[in-house]
Amino acid sequence: MSDFVSLSYIEEYDVNTILEKFKAALSSINFNKFKPKMKVLLKVCAPISCSPDLAKTTHPAVVCAVANALTEMGLSVMVAESPYGNYSLEELDKVYLNTGMLEVANSSKCTLNNNLKTCVVENPNGVASKTLTLLDAINDADLIVNIGKLKIDGNLGFLGATANLFGFIPGELKSLILNRFVRLKEFNNYIIDLNEYLKNKLVLNVVDGIVSLEANENQHMTYCLAVGENAYKVDACLMDILGIKHSDTYLKEAENRKLIQLGHTYKVIGEIKEKFQVLDFELGEFNGEKEIHKNKLKQKRYFNLYQQRVAINKNHCKGCTICSKICPTGAIMMRYDKENELYAQIDYSKCIYCFKCFTACPYRVVEIKKPINYKILEKQINKYNEKEEK
Repeated sequence: MSDFVSLSYIEEYDVNTILEKFKAALSSINFNKFKPKMKVLLKVCAPISCSPDLAKTTHPAVVCAVANALTEMGLSVMVAESPYGNYSLEELDKVYLNTGMLEVANSSKCTLNNNLKTCVVENPNGVASKTLTLLDAINDADLIVNIGKLKIDGNLGFLGATANLFGFIPGELKSLILNRFVRLKEFNNYIIDLNEYLKNKLVLNVVDGIVSLEANENQHMTYCLAVGENAYKVDACLMDILGIKHSDTYLKEAENRKLIQLGHTYKVIGEIKEKFQVLDFELGEFNGEKEIHKNKLKQKRYFNLYQQRVAINKNHCKGCTICSKICPTGAIMMRYDKENELYAQIDYSKCIYCFKCFTACPYRVVEIKKPINYKILEKQINKYNEKEEK
């Protein structure tokens, strides 16, 4: 994987200008992994339904330029994202419309992912999670191009290429995952788990830093389009432009896992890095020990409304310990009741809803509880899938 990060100076969101700069970036980093007829998934940053003018999402001009460049090479291109909240066709269509992604599909030869199916995958090398629930769309793609947005989140800190893959988590699970991690560094390890699992398909990272978002949600012109093969190195370069210490971000955890060496991270080509140097960017707090829980009441309400979950019937549990041994996060603990009988208990702050305990229990005392709102959503998804199969 190349150490090169290409930086292009772009003054406005003009598709033709970005297209030429993107092509030049591919040439400068000697990128040659695209082959005709390959299926490429463009992972954009569109976590919420809002106008691209707010600088919270990847600008559609950047997505359109990348899509046009790839279709010119004979590749099949699809745009994908999973917004926060109810992952339904209605919400997905709303996000595509308001963020400008629908316009991208109409003006280029790319398509929009409307597959609501998800998949649970084994992630044995994960640190934060041994299983991952992801959009099923990744299975049909030969390659993934990650198109992030340069911005600072008041809660999660720096967001660029690496963190953008969190969008592959289905919408209903995002808040639950965030609520599971107490410290920012725990969430950072989860983000790295995602990147490492997808690294065989993730071949290119593009970050829209032409207009960036500060911690206080003010916009800042940074004029930068960054392109590189290694997400960590692209982000390291962008952090240096903003004046962010690598050790205050998820790059610290990446170094601890020997995935990157801080201080010897990348080689810039194209425009010189100093051309984009930002001295007055509002950064906010970057501390791995920072607690990232917020809106706990709102998240709990969402959990009760939508999230199917496992429950163990204490009165019928045989205390065999199989579920506690198979649980990838240690969420199931063994306890003794008043009669000194052993039973299993779930710590929902650690549960990732992989349902391995449900499958493994030989006595069928692990149940799946489905709130009424989830059942309604499930019916809508099943109807859509049946229609697609026909």
